[in-house]
Amino acid sequence: MRSITKVLEVINEVFEGVLGKTPSYNTIGNWIKKYGLDVYKTSAESLKNQDYAAVVDESMMIGSQKLLLTLAVPSKHQQRPLRHDDVTVIDMSVLPSWKGEDVKNRIEKAANKTGHFPKYVISDNAQNIIKGTRLLGVSRHCDISHTLGVCLERTYNKADDFKEYLKSMTAVKFKYNMTKVAYLLPPTQRTVARFINLSCWVKWSSKMLNIYNHLSSEEKEVFSFIPHNASLIEELTEIMTCVGNIEEIFKHQGLSKKTINQCQLQVRRILMSGNERMIKFACSIRSFLDEEDKILESDDDVRNNSSDIIESIFGSYKARKSPNKLHGVTPFVLFIPAHTQLLKMEAKKNYHFKERLERVRLKEIEHWKSENLSPNLVVKRIALLKKAG
Repeated sequence: MRSITKVLEVINEVFEGVLGKTPSYNTIGNWIKKYGLDVYKTSAESLKNQDYAAVVDESMMIGSQKLLLTLAVPSKHQQRPLRHDDVTVIDMSVLPSWKGEDVKNRIEKAANKTGHFPKYVISDNAQNIIKGTRLLGVSRHCDISHTLGVCLERTYNKADDFKEYLKSMTAVKFKYNMTKVAYLLPPTQRTVARFINLSCWVKWSSKMLNIYNHLSSEEKEVFSFIPHNASLIEELTEIMTCVGNIEEIFKHQGLSKKTINQCQLQVRRILMSGNERMIKFACSIRSFLDEEDKILESDDDVRNNSSDIIESIFGSYKARKSPNKLHGVTPFVLFIPAHTQLLKMEAKKNYHFKERLERVRLKEIEHWKSENLSPNLVVKRIALLKKAG
């Protein structure tokens, strides 16, 4: 908010006060929360007579809290990956942890706002969300990226050669971080959801294997573990090629009986002629595809099965919220519905900013906060320390 104020001050200075009095950063923050709350209250109205799918996920821990977000997206695939302007935020709530019954209650509350249940739910493989959708009796599609990551984890997590290769990469990255070979070091491996993000360092490994003979003698010594793991690298390259092809098909063309057949062909062509591990991985993918096929209602049913959009929205929120983890989830979370709404072309054309701000009072934000958010740990900390004098 302070950056916005500075930008406005610069514009005023260059254009001789064209904007008038510059609002403070607190005022701008209040505008965002007011508009966000207004959008959040009215967002479900556009879905009253429209089929939709619900994308449900919980954030990583923010302070001592987890944000459960429920988004409505088109139930019919758009022949392209979902974008932020496809999203309508229909529910946001915070708890220290989410159980299956809690998830069920929040999806049910969102359905009451729209007037009907979603046609289906998209989520990762978190057990609490799986249980919540099962209790609700709504069909659920697994997010394609998370599911392929789970299949990879089951195949490689306990493989000795895979673990040894990861160990070698990690050791090299720490040992040579500030040396002249640092420009060749592998990308950082994620601690959480590592198997959803294998592609970056598998590509690095493949490229390093191809150029290994062109390296200097010192560089060859540092990266000597690369040619020693050539067969594993080639195996993983084939695996990730198949994973990438499947993700591209589903995200760009949607989940349908036709695309399932296309993915089955990819699995058969790339993996089924490989080694035992590749065949094991292929069988787990084919089993998953068979289960997804059973949920589809007809040959013409084309659905979304990626929850990338909710991860992206979480990222947009986290990039703008306070970096102090003790703040947890504050009313600034109302940025999320405001952000998604303002990306829609129709909303831009019919944007009545002043009217929306006038019909939401700050006390309404406080009331929403008390009903939906947990106590702020910073406030509790200050109150307790004050008692010490």
